[in-house]
Amino acid sequence: MNEDKFNHLADIYEKYRPSYPEDYIKDVITKCHLDSESLVADIGAGTGILSRQLLHNHLKVIGVEPNSDMRKILKKLETNENFRAIDGTAEHTHLENNSVDLIVVAQAFHWFDKEKFKKECKRILKPNGKVWILWNQLDENKEIVKEQKKIDDKYTNRFQEVNGILSATKKEDKIQGFFKDNIYEAKVVDNPLENDKERFIGSNLSKSYSLKKNDVNYDKYIEAFRKVFDKYSENGKVMIPNKTYGYLGKIE
Repeated sequence: MNEDKFNHLADIYEKYRPSYPEDYIKDVITKCHLDSESLVADIGAGTGILSRQLLHNHLKVIGVEPNSDMRKILKKLETNENFRAIDGTAEHTHLENNSVDLIVVAQAFHWFDKEKFKKECKRILKPNGKVWILWNQLDENKEIVKEQKKIDDKYTNRFQEVNGILSATKKEDKIQGFFKDNIYEAKVVDNPLENDKERFIGSNLSKSYSLKKNDVNYDKYIEAFRKVFDKYSENGKVMIPNKTYGYLGKIE
């Protein structure tokens, strides 16, 4: 699952990564007929951004996360009796057969072995259970987003590789053949992000390919983002156009 790509990023990820539209979450809960006894598996749960929102909606949640740094933060959610964090991957979750009402994957599906994950979903889902795949994606047509991408393209080695996977036009390609009979409900929801300078820079440092403090161009990288923020901000804030892409369907 490429769990090492987020080593030493857990604190930044937890602090600056965005959440998901609450109305969309409630809509999926209704469509899947979930209630307080339903069990949701958050696969590649990271630091628990989506897990926390699911718990607030009175669901039982298991967060499966292989990265130890991420999992240390994820386990803090265990103060809620309806949550449990476990060490596992998308392909080997260690969950029981036919035990899960809904599988959610937020900002992680692109790292999975699709066919092995599909097999694991079939094993752990209850009959009629569904999978919900989510991504937050900045609006690539907006000038501020284009400028952020230019900075990453200039300073990071893996930007083109990961951006090619995550671009809005590639998401449909990524899930092809995953859902039963290739039937799924696709939805795009506006999820704009209001950032101050700290959050704007922090969000740009939370990506798997972002430069780290020991990288030679780190200071130049940070300064480039500061200049973009100063160019577009008003009253110390900038609104980043962002959309949440979701795909909901059955596996069998």
